[in-house]
Amino acid sequence: MSNPLFLGDPLVDSQHLFGASAKWVKESDTEITSVHQSRAAHIRWTDEAKTGVAAKGHGHGNVLVKYRKVEGVWKWAGIKTLVRWNEHEWENIFKGLDGKGRDEK
Repeated sequence: MSNPLFLGDPLVDSQHLFGASAKWVKESDTEITSVHQSRAAHIRWTDEAKTGVAAKGHGHGNVLVKYRKVEGVWKWAGIKTLVRWNEHEWENIFKGLDGKGRDEK
């Protein structure tokens, strides 16, 4: 996720909101799975000074999060998103969307 072609791009800012927990499942004494609604707002700036907006793109859907207990501490063990829909210019947010890359306009 921190790859420069994704959320590690210095021209991209994002805010990910989780809410409305649909369910929590205890898979074992050391593994739990949860499902949440999500909204992820993204903005691509025109320059690193963040003086202009190149594109906005927001995603809406569900997030499945896996947790694992490691040495007595619960930690993230995986995340899987199910996007229901995107809005605005989503296709212009990331250089490496879907790993394909794209030329800057």
